[in-house]
Amino acid sequence: MPSLKTYPLWLAALLLTGCSSLDQAGCVNADWRTLGFEDGIKGRNESQIRQYRQDCAKHGIAPDLDAYRAGHFEGSAQFCTAKNGFAQGSSNQSYQNSCPAEFASAFMVGYRDGQTLYQARSQLDGARSELRKVQQELQQLEITISQLNEQLVADGLSREQRIKIRDELAKLNESLGQANLVRDELAAAIIVYQNEFSRLQQHFSY
Repeated sequence: MPSLKTYPLWLAALLLTGCSSLDQAGCVNADWRTLGFEDGIKGRNESQIRQYRQDCAKHGIAPDLDAYRAGHFEGSAQFCTAKNGFAQGSSNQSYQNSCPAEFASAFMVGYRDGQTLYQARSQLDGARSELRKVQQELQQLEITISQLNEQLVADGLSREQRIKIRDELAKLNESLGQANLVRDELAAAIIVYQNEFSRLQQHFSY
């Protein structure tokens, strides 16, 4: 059987399936080195074995701690890279402090850079979302104003009714002006956020 070290990260993740707890059959048949490797390559903390110990103690079985730790170290060596740290950070995945000291520094450099890119993307996405809301508000205001202008020139309205429509139109036009200002500010901010996001994408060479 090939060494676990020979499996690439993506292939190991596909081939290995596991869970956070074990039943009796799982405890009896456990390959503790492989189980440790799986947890390591998925970024789970080595303390996960405490759960296995509790699960298996019910069936009178003790995990092989040395084998689990050896496998976990091998899995962590593939998970805890700067490139993968960047991937985890840029997708806002939580980090469980699973990387051994030998790999933690490199992983965290990538993870922090990824988080920086994620925050920039979130800022850009948030501004775009707000702009869509303002544009919808503007569209609705313009429709309402148009409808009221038609009502204003209709026959059969009393003086009081026309005054009421004019007052409402004045308020709506004021809201329209404010919404247009907000739209322009958001559009300008989006350009800034987009430029910063693009700069960071080019800057981070992962």
